[in-house]
Amino acid sequence: MKNTTQDQKGPFKKAQLTLASSAYEPFSATQPAPYNVFFKRQLLQHLLENSVESVMVTTADGTIERVNKAFSDITGYSAEEAIGNRPSLVQSSRHGQSFYAAMWQQLNETGSWSGKVWNRRKSGEVYLQWLTINTLKDEQGTVTHHVAIGRDLTNQRSVRDEPSLFTFKDPLTQLGNRQLFTSRLDQALAEAERNHIRIALMVVDIGRFRQINEQLGLAWGDDILRQQARILQAAVDEADTLVRLQGDMFAIIRHSRAQDAAMAHLADKLLGLMSQPIVLADNNVVSLQPSIGIAVYPRDSEDNAGLLQAAEHAHAMAKRAGRNRFQFVDLRQHDLHHRELNIEHSLHHILNHTDGEGLSLHYQPQVRPVDGKIMAMEALIRWQHPKLGFVSPAEFIPIAEQSGLSVCLDRWVIEQVCLQVAKWHQLPTLVPVVSVNLSAPQFSEPDFVEWLQACIKRCGITPECIKLEVTETTMMAHTDNCIAMLGQLRELGFKISLDDFGTGYSALAFLHQFPLDELKIDRTFMVEASQSRRAHLLLKTIVSLAQELSLNLVVEGVEQQEQLDSLADFGPLTVQGYFYYRPMPASEVVALLR
Repeated sequence: MKNTTQDQKGPFKKAQLTLASSAYEPFSATQPAPYNVFFKRQLLQHLLENSVESVMVTTADGTIERVNKAFSDITGYSAEEAIGNRPSLVQSSRHGQSFYAAMWQQLNETGSWSGKVWNRRKSGEVYLQWLTINTLKDEQGTVTHHVAIGRDLTNQRSVRDEPSLFTFKDPLTQLGNRQLFTSRLDQALAEAERNHIRIALMVVDIGRFRQINEQLGLAWGDDILRQQARILQAAVDEADTLVRLQGDMFAIIRHSRAQDAAMAHLADKLLGLMSQPIVLADNNVVSLQPSIGIAVYPRDSEDNAGLLQAAEHAHAMAKRAGRNRFQFVDLRQHDLHHRELNIEHSLHHILNHTDGEGLSLHYQPQVRPVDGKIMAMEALIRWQHPKLGFVSPAEFIPIAEQSGLSVCLDRWVIEQVCLQVAKWHQLPTLVPVVSVNLSAPQFSEPDFVEWLQACIKRCGITPECIKLEVTETTMMAHTDNCIAMLGQLRELGFKISLDDFGTGYSALAFLHQFPLDELKIDRTFMVEASQSRRAHLLLKTIVSLAQELSLNLVVEGVEQQEQLDSLADFGPLTVQGYFYYRPMPASEVVALLR
């Protein structure tokens, strides 16, 4: 490709300017316009909409009057969002006022300007553009419009051929960037290993940055970042490496004097400086809440990625603790955090790519004490992780809920239960109802009822085969959604059970509103009732209430004969616990049913 700079300034641009000028030629609204004017306008429209270069037309005072499709494709702003706005809509704040002053001076003197400009897309991404601006005048020589034609240089060799400009420097703050950070950290670790010394890594964020961008705009956000960068640069030692990692995140490598006391002193100093109120040029006052995480080699990690991960974990702990504080790495907590991430990633993988590999279901019978008959079974999930071994549901289910995987996990369980129930129904024996637990996020899924109907139809069973368990906490936190959805499911034939009753909110006043078939008493009630007369009386009261409301009653946690005996005068109920059966795989259930 030949010299594109000359192409931008050559006859092609003049031809575009001529066409653009003709588009604004006046003609009478009461008389037919000449054929050549219509032709020119049609040709101009075709060129604008099919050009790969963005076109922005502004009035003389700088109001955007028209943009083409390429402008919207490159910047992310639709024509409706751009028209009526000003070109500052796409400014990146990487150029100072002197840059734009020189641009306008040349425009006023010569009628045109060309050069490279850093602009910002709607997404916030900054990109390099070759921009040509031409001035349009009427017959009297008065400026009527400006036409800006731009070409996105993001993927062009001209950008990649300038590595010295941005390879190791962050263009916004003029600090080092992530590439410099990686290089310096590698060097520091190698030197520390040779000389048997400590080095420290700090991860720092300024705090409230997203709110600042949303409330004040990206330009003010960039200005605050530059100010904070200058504060950090003045506070650290000359021998330290200070970089901007991304967004409002900075990193400091301490190559020497990395004792805990010295790092704590530096962190405390930075927090004091960075949390000072900032007065902006428009007299807005911004107060920040920085957080700092500190990791030390070789105590916390002995490699590049591990040390950064440890510092980021300490930083996250500082944020969770309330911000405006620093935190060293707690190795036990760090290992726990790493395990949680491992569990989250593994769950995501097996639910989305391996059809539940490693997950399985066990079933615990619910028994009628008077004759030992199995009235129902609860499906309980189990997980044998390939590296971590057995992972308890008490550990991975909260992680699934926090990471947004609980909906997928619920549906995997329900589908497996439906398939298993369909197999059991082929046996010459009665199959009790099987209960499954629903997590709170499921009630925010508008398609759940339809999905569940399709699932049981696909498996060839009826709704009466499945009991849906919802915890008291979920029911009380999502009352309206729960009542509506569970009412709909109950009308379809599904049984509804209120699980863990008595462990969360006091739901007594709402029991009559809930569409329930069953009340399930949590095992902690059973434990307390066997040790306390008052707890025993309370349990008896709840049993009476359930009977008055015509609700079936299940008592969990029955593990000893004494506990079972204490329920003897409570009337008809069902118990679940190790006294009768432990959770068992489906193969053992078959033998039990027979």
